[in-house]
Amino acid sequence: MPESLLAVSAKDVANRFGFYTDEAMQRPIGITRHGTTRVVMLSLKEYERLMRRDRQVIRTEDLDDETLDAILNAEVSERSKALNYLMDDTETG
Repeated sequence: MPESLLAVSAKDVANRFGFYTDEAMQRPIGITRHGTTRVVMLSLKEYERLMRRDRQVIRTEDLDDETLDAILNAEVSERSKALNYLMDDTETG
């Protein structure tokens, strides 16, 4: 489990930038200004992990005709059809 955010002032980060970049490799650093956290410094590895988890949400009415048609005409593969039993509500013995 990642460690909690360490909040430090922007002035402190500016004065000890090297220290806080090293610290950000271990845990996120919240950079505050006037007592409010405005920016978070984190490792490249953590940033890349978060980007892989990022999802784009698109409303169906915003889809182009080709994409919408592909979705509407998609067919379930035989392999997937074989899994339909998992959705059965019937109770066994």
